[in-house]
Amino acid sequence: MVHDLVRVMTVVVRRATVEEIMPLRHAVLRPGYPPEASRYAEDGHAVHLSGWEGEALLACATVFPDPWPGPPPVPDAWRLRGMAVDPGRQGTGVGAQVLQAAVAAARDAGAPLMWANARSAALGFYQRYGWSVAGEEFLASDTGLPHFPIVLDLHNA
Repeated sequence: MVHDLVRVMTVVVRRATVEEIMPLRHAVLRPGYPPEASRYAEDGHAVHLSGWEGEALLACATVFPDPWPGPPPVPDAWRLRGMAVDPGRQGTGVGAQVLQAAVAAARDAGAPLMWANARSAALGFYQRYGWSVAGEEFLASDTGLPHFPIVLDLHNA
């Protein structure tokens, strides 16, 4: 008889400091760049979310107030940046849990809309959770990677 072992992952999703999430953000989103390339001007007033299994950081995201340029413009929107999941844990649901916490933080702050510039390779992930493409694909100036602007209507999400 063959028994399959199923690994049950217990993830704790919580707010974090930028210092806690920076190693993962940098390793996943800016490998090969200097560490300061992973810092955002908004880090000091942003909400940083994290997903942990024990002492291991598995996923992170950063959200903060930032007007959506439109169309149509939404001055009280919030922006998602720095969404990163440990490559060995992608597809396990931890990214979805951290994204859900990021959306909740923006909704709790009264934001009507969230927006992000999503890497084209990750577009399907965001679309599975209700995000919509809101413009043409473009190459990010900092990485040269293809991205799409995406939005999430928080009144209907």
